Amino acid sequence: MPIDHPTRDSGSRAVVRAGTLSLLAGVGILGAKVLAWLLTGSTVLLADAAESVVNVIAAGLMAYSVAVSARPPDRDHPYGHGRAETLSAMVEGSLILAAALGLVVEALRQMFVGPELDRIFEGIVISAVAGLANFLLAVHLLRVGAREHSEALRADGTHLLTDTATTAGGIIALVGVRLTGWSLLDPLVALAIAANVVIAGVRVVRRALVGLLDEADLEMLVQIAKRLEQARVPEWCEIHQLRSRSVGPLRHVDLHLVVPRYFSMEEAHRSGDDLEGELHRVLEGRGDVVVHLDPCRPMHCPSCGVEDCPIRSEPSSELRALDVASITREGHI
Repeated sequence: MPIDHPTRDSGSRAVVRAGTLSLLAGVGILGAKVLAWLLTGSTVLLADAAESVVNVIAAGLMAYSVAVSARPPDRDHPYGHGRAETLSAMVEGSLILAAALGLVVEALRQMFVGPELDRIFEGIVISAVAGLANFLLAVHLLRVGAREHSEALRADGTHLLTDTATTAGGIIALVGVRLTGWSLLDPLVALAIAANVVIAGVRVVRRALVGLLDEADLEMLVQIAKRLEQARVPEWCEIHQLRSRSVGPLRHVDLHLVVPRYFSMEEAHRSGDDLEGELHRVLEGRGDVVVHLDPCRPMHCPSCGVEDCPIRSEPSSELRALDVASITREGHI
């Protein structure tokens, strides 16, 4: 069955719009953070502004990657261009880790030389406005990314949530300095924030690696197994060698279906089409399915549910459940 192109196209437009919004909003938020740092001289706000530079670069990469990912499959890219999003997420995760390292270095330097802070109240107000804008943007990106299965949007949203935490930490540090007069609190809080940034960066990189290495999605496999077990018909003698891979927002599934070997070509393909239809319901139209048809052999007789089979060589016994273990194992045809 073909991919549901209208659903994919409308989803792609939503992803591109969200990516463009992230880039434009990121530039404005960066300007506000730079102003807050120039007013205060705060180490935390400098780190916050530096992380927003990473945000803008990452948003630019993400906007480009989602535009590339939205292109339909072609002769040179038969599986589409979805890997562009995964690569963007990997780059963004690496940039997050780089920002964390820079934050650690600057915080340690300020601890030795002694921070000098000024106009703290103004810096707090500007940072609060920038942080709120960042949070709202992150929520929007995560929501669209989850709905449209966009790894790039989810990575960017995660990064912005981390950036929001950085801003909140900076505000807390400045409030503490203003109340206590202990300026060393500024770089100490910056070090604590760096740990949070590292964790977020590792998560983004880990999720991108899952896509690049085609790691099995156990949750999806369980959904497929449950659907096939519910829709099972007697002529599905066996289902095995299920494989699934994600390319951007799309998922590609292929498997082997064993049908009675006395079936005509038309009957066999009708069984395959029915199976494809069930899998497309699981994928919700976001992917394609390939069913390889195999003829049954005597070894399939015990697990075959076809009644009055004219070629049965062994009696039928209890049917084997279609679970993840059975549908993903290698066949022996």
